[in-house]
Amino acid sequence: MATKMVHLRSSDGEEFEVKEEAIAAASGTIKAELEKKDGAAAGVILVPDVTGRILSRVLEYVNRHFSDPAAAADRFDDYIPIADDPLKALDDALVRVDQDTLFDLVHAADCLAVEGLMDLACKELAGQMRGKTIDEIRDKFHIVNDYTEQEEEDVRRDNAWAFE
Repeated sequence: MATKMVHLRSSDGEEFEVKEEAIAAASGTIKAELEKKDGAAAGVILVPDVTGRILSRVLEYVNRHFSDPAAAADRFDDYIPIADDPLKALDDALVRVDQDTLFDLVHAADCLAVEGLMDLACKELAGQMRGKTIDEIRDKFHIVNDYTEQEEEDVRRDNAWAFE
């Protein structure tokens, strides 16, 4: 039996080929698109909000986690990586990137509804915030503080538990 392939086109026109079974198991968005076409993946599925550079990283993740039908059936609900798991090391390397690329991965995971990748990328972002002060987080993520001093005082008073 021949493996069905799906063609995806990024926002910058790059085309990628991926196993239909893998991408349908990984991406809710692509699965829904394939179901609209009754499984006939004729043509190319456009991924308008994701560049080729980022889509290639997403597909790297998809191929690692979903190319094996048994692994695709065993969703992430039960997957708890151990420290020396080679898949964990590859996943960690996938998200240890510059800030813009990490944000692009989060956006792509959201657009394509790839839950495992979203969890992985958000965990990396959370790790970057761990132990930082509010001002350090604002600096790192280029967040403008648009509160007045009084508004900030009110927030700190109303949410004192968060600042302990």
